[in-house]
Amino acid sequence: MKTLAAPALLLAAALAGCESTVNLPEPPHTPRVALLYTLTTAPQDSSFRALYAQRQLYVSNSQRVFDPSELTGRTDAAVELRDATGSVVERYRPTRSSNASSTGRGYYRPVLGFQPQAGQRYTLRAALPGLETAESSLVMPAPAVIESATYVARTAPNPGSNQYQGRLSVVLRDDPASTDYYLAFARVLDQQGQPGEWGAVDVDYDSQGSVVSIGQFQLSSPGQQYSLYPFADTGVNGQRIALASDVSFYRNCFQGQGNCAAPGYIEVYVSSITPDAYAFYLSRRRYYDSDDNPFAEPAPLATNVRPGYGLFGGAADATFRIRIF
Repeated sequence: MKTLAAPALLLAAALAGCESTVNLPEPPHTPRVALLYTLTTAPQDSSFRALYAQRQLYVSNSQRVFDPSELTGRTDAAVELRDATGSVVERYRPTRSSNASSTGRGYYRPVLGFQPQAGQRYTLRAALPGLETAESSLVMPAPAVIESATYVARTAPNPGSNQYQGRLSVVLRDDPASTDYYLAFARVLDQQGQPGEWGAVDVDYDSQGSVVSIGQFQLSSPGQQYSLYPFADTGVNGQRIALASDVSFYRNCFQGQGNCAAPGYIEVYVSSITPDAYAFYLSRRRYYDSDDNPFAEPAPLATNVRPGYGLFGGAADATFRIRIF
């Protein structure tokens, strides 16, 4: 039988007796603009809604540290995008919502149809009544270069669950002249190359061959903020970068529902993201990992909005379409 060392027993006894209540003073708080936005080279009406929905502009105001209320978005923000000359190239207005308390409150969409260009500098400015105007700037990254991508089915489709499983491999040709940051996503298209009745292409966590590790080039899920795996080329700058993962997806259509189109393609998206976006996604993972852990180190979210909080990031997408059936 294993025995505990004396120091461990003393520590356990001390923790067991710690039941006193400690009143912590609330730190002072000045309300600021809080926003989240990823400027992208893709059109905002893209059919890959799961990906671009999370890139929408969201505006709110900061809350006190001890405020337990649910964060509520603001619909009265004035937001504009300026180019390097200071000219306004895009403006934003709230998305329509039939319910003022719905989860759609606080989201905005662009109205001028501006398309940002790689290598150009842009500044986002957001103002809320009574708060100091916040702004942030970035330089749009260049799209990644996808050298090759393959999908190999591992199992026959399951008639009961409509599940498809396979091995997805992607190879990037990395630019040696710059430090680059990437995110990878994938979706399914039908035989005509159109989105269909399928769920997201996700890492197959039930597969023994799937190991998700921070710091590796992995497939991310556009529908889950926690399942974003940003990758930096700092250790492999200028080399070919490979992603290889067991994946699965489901057809959300069953034979009793009528005509169920067969999948035809997997379309891979590799997003080149800005350094601030990379830092924000990493800090958000640390924040989620420390949730409800009283012994975790503080995990503040990275921000590049001044004065204020949040992220103004950029993403340039490269796509590669793989015929699967």
